[in-house]
Amino acid sequence: MTVRTIPAQNSRFKIGWLTLLVSAALMTLGHLSMIFAMNEPTLFIGHTAFNLLAFLIILIPFRQGKKWAWIATWILPVVLVLTASFVPEIVPYYLGMAAVCGLGLLLTMRDFFSQR
Repeated sequence: MTVRTIPAQNSRFKIGWLTLLVSAALMTLGHLSMIFAMNEPTLFIGHTAFNLLAFLIILIPFRQGKKWAWIATWILPVVLVLTASFVPEIVPYYLGMAAVCGLGLLLTMRDFFSQR
């Protein structure tokens, strides 16, 4: 079985991919710490699991150039924006992370959808 990778990944792809990877890792660690620091551990367990799943998708299939992984990763900034719209105290953090994730996705878009 061969693994198809994006040929000659350029620096734009690598920057976008690393941005997404680091963002997902930081959000996973942040929500993991909130399990023990806040009164609503169940909520943060769900967010931790969601961010860990996003991290793993970005780490493996996204890097391999799977189009479904690029599309699925858009769930990350969408959920951040939706969560921020319901909890005003976290709006700057979540909208900022959504913007960073969206930028990372846009930086990698050409590599996923260009004609090879």
